Amino acid sequence: MKLTVIGSGTAIPQKDRSAPCFLIQDQGNNIVVDLGPGSTRGILLHAGLTVRDVDLILLSHLHPDHCSDLVPFLFALRAGEFGRRDPLTVLGPRGIEDHYEDLRRMYGHRVEANGYHLSFADWVGTKRKFGSLLLGAAPTVHSVRNLAWCVEGPEGNAVILTGDGEPSEELVELGRTSDHLLVAECSLPVGKAAAGHMNAGQAGDLAGMCHSRTLVLTHLNPEVDAGQAGEEARKHFVGKVIVAEDGMVIKV
Repeated sequence: MKLTVIGSGTAIPQKDRSAPCFLIQDQGNNIVVDLGPGSTRGILLHAGLTVRDVDLILLSHLHPDHCSDLVPFLFALRAGEFGRRDPLTVLGPRGIEDHYEDLRRMYGHRVEANGYHLSFADWVGTKRKFGSLLLGAAPTVHSVRNLAWCVEGPEGNAVILTGDGEPSEELVELGRTSDHLLVAECSLPVGKAAAGHMNAGQAGDLAGMCHSRTLVLTHLNPEVDAGQAGEEARKHFVGKVIVAEDGMVIKV
């Protein structure tokens, strides 16, 4: 299983960090988690994939910095040169189906499928299969519904991506049931706390509670010093700590 960082930043534009987006590749599957602004191009830039190559989209929540590139992604799929025929599924927290209907009312046929089957579904339950992969999800504590996603390969290796939010009991339980790499948001500077988000120390604590193998810090705001964040996380977590950078490729 391979994880590519498409965007390690936030809603605030940065020279070296794009808005949140990750690509998970395993067993011939290409799964995108979150589609922040610029992600459609970022997937091509950092992974050499076009919109036609993506099999599944998982959205953590419906804040614009995590989902706004859904519109250009779907619009690009209408271009004749892509000629998509394989189905595309988009999963998200409760409300994702209504969100797509709102997009259809706004953009009409421009976000509708052209020659392929497109489905949106609110996540229900705890686990489900996608080909040879096992998907799981758990809520976090955020200002809107947010799902932390788990993608587990047939050999048992997995990646968990928190999206936004503070830990929940469900997230910790999800982590303890898999041998995983944890991608955790770190939008706050060292020592700063705010409801619905985490700093590096809190992300390190979460990795410890989840029995994570490796911690990847992401969703860094401009005021977050990457070096300090990594050092702080290592004070709270004994495993390997990586500070995400756009274009980084990590073996899971």
